[in-house]
Amino acid sequence: MSYLYVNPYKAGYLAALNELARRREELEFVKARISQLEETIRTLEPLANEEGVAPAAGLSEICRQILMSQPGAGFTANQVMQQLSQGGVDISGYSQPLAVLHTTLGRLCKPGSGFVKGINTEGQPVFVYGESERTMPRFPRFGVGR
Repeated sequence: MSYLYVNPYKAGYLAALNELARRREELEFVKARISQLEETIRTLEPLANEEGVAPAAGLSEICRQILMSQPGAGFTANQVMQQLSQGGVDISGYSQPLAVLHTTLGRLCKPGSGFVKGINTEGQPVFVYGESERTMPRFPRFGVGR
């Protein structure tokens, strides 16, 4: 009968080598994830500032600016909402954003303000700013303008 000598340290040595290789792989993954998280934090930090940024203007002022950007052009509430969205203004928090816009735009249309409300050829309400009587369009139903 022959005896086989088994080095008792070799099994521990091989196990330690295998674990070290696994831990190095884990370390690379953790380093990459830490880098991703740091970048995410850098990106979101200004947006998550608890103090927030006060809006430069209220909804009525922004609507006024939209109408005044194209004197004589009739804007529907949908078109104003698209302009707001393009400008980064989110009004989706309102339960009825179009109703809010109709009310806001309607309040702009006071006598002497330069803003009028009329109906376009499709029968939709439109809101217009005219710098003078010459730039005010004539609306089919209401006959508003010149």
